[in-house]
Amino acid sequence: MKAVTRNKLMNNLYLVTFLVAFSSVAMGTILPCPAHTVDSESQRKNTEESMLEKQKQQQQQQQQQQKNKSKSQV
Repeated sequence: MKAVTRNKLMNNLYLVTFLVAFSSVAMGTILPCPAHTVDSESQRKNTEESMLEKQKQQQQQQQQQQKNKSKSQV
């Protein structure tokens, strides 16, 4: 292989390596992983909180109904 051809090949290899490394780092900034976003965690937390709140409300309603039944029987 001639020196000029080898030099061009190595320069192209370094250029491609640099572009791949640069683009892979840039992609993390441009397209962040959705699993690690604050929004997805807060939405999940809000969903869990709303479910717990609904359960509490249902329990309170059941307790009130039981109290009303016991009052009406007396």
